[in-house]
Amino acid sequence: VTDLDALRAEPGVVVRLVTGPDELADADLVVLPGTRSTVEDLRWLRRRGLADAIADRAAAGRPVLGICGGYQMLGRRIHDDVESGAGEVAGLGLLPVTTTFEASKLLGRRVASDAAGRPLTGYEIRHGRLAVADHPAAEPFAADGVRVGAVAGTSWHGLLENDAFRRSYLAEVAAAAGRAFIPARTSFADVRRRRLDALGDLVADHLDTAALRRLLDEGAPPGLPFIPPGAP
Repeated sequence: VTDLDALRAEPGVVVRLVTGPDELADADLVVLPGTRSTVEDLRWLRRRGLADAIADRAAAGRPVLGICGGYQMLGRRIHDDVESGAGEVAGLGLLPVTTTFEASKLLGRRVASDAAGRPLTGYEIRHGRLAVADHPAAEPFAADGVRVGAVAGTSWHGLLENDAFRRSYLAEVAAAAGRAFIPARTSFADVRRRRLDALGDLVADHLDTAALRRLLDEGAPPGLPFIPPGAP
């Protein structure tokens, strides 16, 4: 779940993947990350009792964050004739948002500033188009999203990779739990670079890179069977 990578890299933050409502009891923050199956995953949340647990958290003023598909789930309604073909589906109703899926996909890197003037970068890759309705308690969140009380959503993947924004948001989360958050000077860009360097070293040490380069330069040799993507 790449939306959580920057949180995992932050010292003092423990990320857990959960499957039941009892596991949310001591969580300072619940994150609904991006998904390729928004409606199906929303149904899963309801089957597992997590949807009610998330609603209870929101009512108690405990932080919830939705990213892309997670943001869509937090809204009022989802109209999906594209991904799932389910038509109109009720969301969790925690944000004043309605999502309509379209056949064309929004793709692109984004650069903007939040309400505090912090520069933000991220990217979007989604079929859903979001409409935000008027709500007396709604406030802007990050560069594109909305928040109502402790519940917030954004369509931007990579938002939490912005170090200053991530630290500020985690400080809010800690304050809601009655604790202070003293961030380390962690640069997620540096963490990612070190991980990619380590991956590159593994590839160089354990794969025939000369053969890989020949495949890239010359293509597959004659007679090599073609296996289409998604084949069993």
